[in-house]
Amino acid sequence: MVVSASSTMRRVVLPVAGVTALAAASFGAAQGLDGVVGALLGGAVVIVFLGSTPVVLTPLVRRSAAMSLPVALTFLGVKSVAALVVLALLFDVGGLAGRIDFMAFGITAIAASLAWTILQLVAFRNERVPTYDLGNKD
Repeated sequence: MVVSASSTMRRVVLPVAGVTALAAASFGAAQGLDGVVGALLGGAVVIVFLGSTPVVLTPLVRRSAAMSLPVALTFLGVKSVAALVVLALLFDVGGLAGRIDFMAFGITAIAASLAWTILQLVAFRNERVPTYDLGNKD
């Protein structure tokens, strides 16, 4: 059974969005609007950054398998710099840092990334992609 990339993404993104919504509701009840904003931003950052990898790399890998490693490493570097820029903008510019609960942001980002990783592992295990070829033994 081969599962499409969009089906896999749907199976991962929707539960991670659910984890984010649950965290936003929990932090909203405990810490108010700042907790909701922090939790929603934490989940959104995880979904955008982890979700961008299959969206960008899947079409590139299908075109040229030989270029998959250099492209993946370059994309990792770009995402690392982008993550630093996003975090710097979120927490230092124009009073936005005063409206974000840092604990809600961090805990939600950790929970969402753990959920993403576990769901991706389960989806990959169920995808049945051959990783080697035994060849003919005739």
